[in-house]
Amino acid sequence: MELVDFIRGQAESAIGMIEHSMQDLTPEVIHYEAGGTSNTIAQLLAHMVTGQDLLIQDKIRGGGVTLHNSGWAEKTGVPADRSLIWQRDAWRMDLPGFGEYVRAVLANSRSYIESLDASVLEQEHTWIRGPEQPVHRLMQTIFINHALGHCGEISTLKGIQGLKGLPI
Repeated sequence: MELVDFIRGQAESAIGMIEHSMQDLTPEVIHYEAGGTSNTIAQLLAHMVTGQDLLIQDKIRGGGVTLHNSGWAEKTGVPADRSLIWQRDAWRMDLPGFGEYVRAVLANSRSYIESLDASVLEQEHTWIRGPEQPVHRLMQTIFINHALGHCGEISTLKGIQGLKGLPI
């Protein structure tokens, strides 16, 4: 198996988990506070999806403007400044607007993934912190592993509220 096929397959799995994590959500469910230092589903979704948007649109494609900052922030309720996502009392997610944004980001991600070839995977880009890394590593850590980890947290938060967490 070629690396590009592996990255495509894993990225599609991550996208599927994101789509599953969006099922059965209500405003009460996404803003539920489990206690301790846990985050809300709204915070996790906002962080994860705006991160993928940032990775593809700005860091890899070099577009400079994410979908989130080209009008979606107002429609979703998610702060335009991603660092404010962790201040749960400072904002409230608009679930229908965020659902539309997720569909736009995932469609953009799928388009990008389909265009991948071996030469693109070796191009180096800088993430928010740290040295330049090849696209295949950024896709693995920021797009795939990051999403799967946060989808696990979302599944747990859904589960303790009596909803189906994992798709299995």
